[in-house]
Amino acid sequence: MSFKLLLILLIWTAGGCTKGFDELLHNPNGVQEALPKNLLSPVLYDIVTTDVKQAFRVGNELMQYTIYTVNNSYVQRYDIRVSAGDSMWGYLYTCANNIADMEEKAEALDQPNYLAIALTLKALVFSRLTDTYGNIPYFEALHSRGPVVNFLPKYDKQEEIYASLLEDLERAALLFDKNAELNAGGDLLYQGDVTKWMKFCNSLRLRLYLRVSNRPEMESPIKIDEIISNPSLFPIFTNADEQAYLPFTNEAPYYNPYYNSTTGEFGSQRSPSTFILNILQGFSDPRLGAWYTKSLSEYTGAPAGFPIGMADEIGKTSYLKNGYRTSPKLGMVMSYAELQFILAEAALKGWTGSPADAKTYYENGIKASMSFWGVSVPSGYLTQIGVAYDDQLSTIMLQKYLSLFFVGQEAWYEHRRTGYPVLTVHEQAYNNGNIPRRLLYPTTTQKYNRANYDEAVSWIGGDNINVRCWWEDQL
Repeated sequence: MSFKLLLILLIWTAGGCTKGFDELLHNPNGVQEALPKNLLSPVLYDIVTTDVKQAFRVGNELMQYTIYTVNNSYVQRYDIRVSAGDSMWGYLYTCANNIADMEEKAEALDQPNYLAIALTLKALVFSRLTDTYGNIPYFEALHSRGPVVNFLPKYDKQEEIYASLLEDLERAALLFDKNAELNAGGDLLYQGDVTKWMKFCNSLRLRLYLRVSNRPEMESPIKIDEIISNPSLFPIFTNADEQAYLPFTNEAPYYNPYYNSTTGEFGSQRSPSTFILNILQGFSDPRLGAWYTKSLSEYTGAPAGFPIGMADEIGKTSYLKNGYRTSPKLGMVMSYAELQFILAEAALKGWTGSPADAKTYYENGIKASMSFWGVSVPSGYLTQIGVAYDDQLSTIMLQKYLSLFFVGQEAWYEHRRTGYPVLTVHEQAYNNGNIPRRLLYPTTTQKYNRANYDEAVSWIGGDNINVRCWWEDQL
């Protein structure tokens, strides 16, 4: 981390006097320059580990992949506190500033592939941030480069942020150059394969255009068809070898972030919800055994939203397999399976190709997800009631939900966009049993960037967890 960035983060996370910072910004002992090829792998690792941690703490709990079965658990009860999003905010803004350094240096050095990668990763990071909190600092957030440092950036509206991110992604898609430099040794994700980076960029464009497809002004159907219909110009994932997946090596410094956690800290207090357990058991889905242990001779779960004091009554349950503490499987950014479900929805809605293609894409998504988790599609699985393709978005989204196990907070975003799957929650859950729509702004920005925070909160009618963001169905 650069000395300049460290100072910015101190202000964002601790506050304090800024007198004399102009002198401090020139650190004679610091690393003055970092080439894009040296920035890429650390940035990738930080993005993925932040996603994994946020999945473990928040995404999995909100979407009932796991239920933290101790009495003082909060997220699974929809009792969302400010601390739920504090670390994600800090880590992803750190990543964003390092990506901005990569972007600036790549442009100065005329390195189009690194510039395109920087734009792609910026869109990935800021989509995570705005999809989690809503309106956030964006246009002024990265003005840490140069002689003037903006410690109190203004918040920007989500529709303006998304327009900029999608514009950046289109620019990136056209910048990639297979004949230009991309260092294999400095690329944890694709080992210098420019074509795979192109496919990730365009697949991410499809994800984000689908995310905003409830907003007609974004013209998502047109843009999605434009991408899918031009594979030579805008290639996308065509198999699982091309998906955006960073398998942890568990060699310094690229460890699974839970590598040193104990059994108690990781798996044994994380039960499957009764909701996901009923789905997996009802379909005889082999991912059940891939993800969870048995309790004695059977699988048992816990109800999402169970009240304080009920933990002892729940008793011993199945739990998340502890082997995932060291597993490379948690490093998924965007899977081939997810892309197939995106294509299935686009075809179902008649945005591209033939509606008949939706069934093929849908079944490909199921097969790809099971393959990733090391299991095979059982005979008859694809034809049983509840799984067999039936031209219903709810059916596509249920399997997409299963495919997004431990993929950051992606399933939560998609649930907010579509309403699927329809979750079940204990009658005594907080927030009247309504799934939260956003996380609260961190305490630090509330305290140290108060004027801009107050303005942002006034736009949405209050800093509360039930405010729908701009791309959600407002009905």
